[in-house]
Parts: sequence; C-alpha cells; structure tokens
Amino acid sequence: MDSLSYITPKAKVFSSPIHKRGIFAKKPIKRNEIIVVSGGYIIDEKEYKKLLKKDFPTVKHYAMRVAKNFYLVSDKKGKLEKVDFFNHSCNPNAGMKGQILTIAMKDIKPGEEITYDYAMTDSDPDDYFKCNCGAKNCRKIITGNDWKKPSLQKKYRGYFSFYIQEKINKLRRKK
Repeated sequence: MDSLSYITPKAKVFSSPIHKRGIFAKKPIKRNEIIVVSGGYIIDEKEYKKLLKKDFPTVKHYAMRVAKNFYLVSDKKGKLEKVDFFNHSCNPNAGMKGQILTIAMKDIKPGEEITYDYAMTDSDPDDYFKCNCGAKNCRKIITGNDWKKPSLQKKYRGYFSFYIQEKINKLRRKK
C-alpha cells in the first residue's frame, strides 16, 4: 500500500488552470458519492509548528485542522499524496462529510475538476489568498474567516468539516 488515503478510481490528478495540479473526474461521479477518504497522521499544535519551520508551504497548504490543536497531515515529513491536490472554488462540486470524507455535492462529469470551498475546512484567521477559480460568484479573496459568512453557512449546510461545523454551532449559540 503506497497511500494512507483512498481516492476513487474515477478521479485522477492532472494539471489545473486553478493552481498547478488538481483532481479531475475520469468517469461520472454521482451526487453524494465518496471521492476521497483522507488518511495520514494526526499531529498536535507543537508538532505542526515544528513542521511549519521545516517546510512552510507544504505544511501550511496541505495540513487540515481536525480539532482544536490537532491536524491531519499526509506525511510527517511533508510528502504529499494524490488527495492533497484539491483546489478551491467559490462554486464547488464537492464538500466534506465529517472529518475525513470528501463527497460529491452534485453529479460531476468526466473532465471536470473536483473542487471544494476552503471555507468548509479552513479557519485560520491569518490565511488569505487571491482566488483563481474563475467562478461567476468568485469572492476574489479567500480568508480563514469565510466560514463565518451566513451566506456560505447556508450554501454549504451539511458539507462543512466536523471541526468547522462545531465552530459554526458555537457561534450560533452565542447569538
């Protein structure tokens, strides 16, 4: 076994117009079909910060926070897996279920890039980047606070990672 994660055989990594490489459908993928089951290593905040010092771009862009002070990484040395090449889109066709499942939010056609909105998984207030998704509804700048937007909470209901959904629930309880 050369991977800690599962990616459907209906998808493959190719060159992407959004950002370097992306995951594309090779065959039709039905709504709610599992695309990826993310595996890897759970590391704590201390280990995460050590990794950031060694390989900031890889760790920062590919680690996924799964709970307060805990991250899921493909490899403790920064090696990437196929499942790490999901690009962001403001008009995604995939979303999260729980902590480790990425599923289709709608039917996905062969040749279509499989994307999700990083608001579904990211909450670092220091994160921001210029969006290249090209969607009509593009937000132009993506931040680690986008999950707080009521419009996105409504749009992606049921597709946030468990960690982000818990943050949304906590925010709602405060109101």
